[in-house]
Amino acid sequence: MAAPFDTYPADGLIATTLKHYIPKLEDNVFGAKVLLWVLRASGSIGDVGGGTNIVKPLIYAASTNVGSYEDDDVFSTAANGGITAAEFGWKQYYGLVHFTGIELAQNNSKEALLSLMKSRMQQVELSMADGINAMLWGEGTGNSAKDFQGLGGIISATDPTTAPAIGNIPRAANAWWKPTTKAATVANTLALADMANVYNSASEGSDHPDYAITTQDGFEAYEALLTSNIRYEDVEMGDAGFQTLKYKGVPIAFDDDVEGDGVPTEQESPMFFLNTKYLELSKLAGKWFSPSELLQPTNQDAFFKHLLCYGNLTVSNVARQGVLYDIHA
Repeated sequence: MAAPFDTYPADGLIATTLKHYIPKLEDNVFGAKVLLWVLRASGSIGDVGGGTNIVKPLIYAASTNVGSYEDDDVFSTAANGGITAAEFGWKQYYGLVHFTGIELAQNNSKEALLSLMKSRMQQVELSMADGINAMLWGEGTGNSAKDFQGLGGIISATDPTTAPAIGNIPRAANAWWKPTTKAATVANTLALADMANVYNSASEGSDHPDYAITTQDGFEAYEALLTSNIRYEDVEMGDAGFQTLKYKGVPIAFDDDVEGDGVPTEQESPMFFLNTKYLELSKLAGKWFSPSELLQPTNQDAFFKHLLCYGNLTVSNVARQGVLYDIHA
């Protein structure tokens, strides 16, 4: 006979289960989609201790206080320029675990409640993975600008004179704060020469893009350019379950959310070249998949747990990012 439900207080058992499940939840969320996996695998998810905004220091020009000299020449002592900072506001995202009163009563044993929790958490995993990944491909203007900053805004082919500022830095007057963008030389046709141009233009010295993400059409267009007996694949991404190819040693994968970036000129299968060294999903320490208390509305026989995420996608070097678009109808 099952033990009475009150032997296992619902809030205590749910809270204990969540405490153990949340690391797995985050791991599953960030392993479910290509972009989320890339951010985690490249170490581009980091804690921020607090503050009104997320501040990213930038170097955009060399110091003038360097040079050759002879004997007792006077050195230049001008104030150093070329240093500024991008500021990104905190954004909020939630997942919700929901139980009705009758569900808790019907699952009145520890084992039954744990089974119910597992099914609820699997639902939340899928929903949060879908929502966060799609949001991070957007422009950051979704849901009345409540969405996290997205790559669709950071690496956009939109005219920089009309595009929104990134990190409170306008792009119109700051050439160093613009990505590499290129339309296919022949419309709706992927060419290795165009890929090389974007990759090379987004590179500087030994600093190159380390991932490329496109649509399924873009991926298949690149696959068609390869010889039938040569397939260079990325082992790490392959082990994670993603289909990959390689270009100049860079893994190429496709993400179903890429076409949802909201930029009309890029919706013809863009191929994004990312340098994840300069991208970070910044999260507020202590408020990342943070569970609330078990909540019960006064006018419902229901119970809720909120999973709260405070953070934002930030960038410290836009010029090292690139996009090739209009590569497939």
